[in-house]
Amino acid sequence: MGSGPVKAIMWSLLFVGLVGAGVGISELHVQWTVASLIVASVSGLVLLRIRADAHPELHSDRRMAAG
Repeated sequence: MGSGPVKAIMWSLLFVGLVGAGVGISELHVQWTVASLIVASVSGLVLLRIRADAHPELHSDRRMAAG
């Protein structure tokens, strides 16, 4: 799930969602704004998940090895 094309698509959706929300707010379209913010939020969460999966050593649920 962390391949290059998936990241590019998610970044594009994040950008489009934020721009769409800005346009929706400026033109006072509530449904457009909400839908755009949902798209931006979901793509942002997917990007965070990809980042977390790329660095498994940073997960805090593992116990530290006594050293």
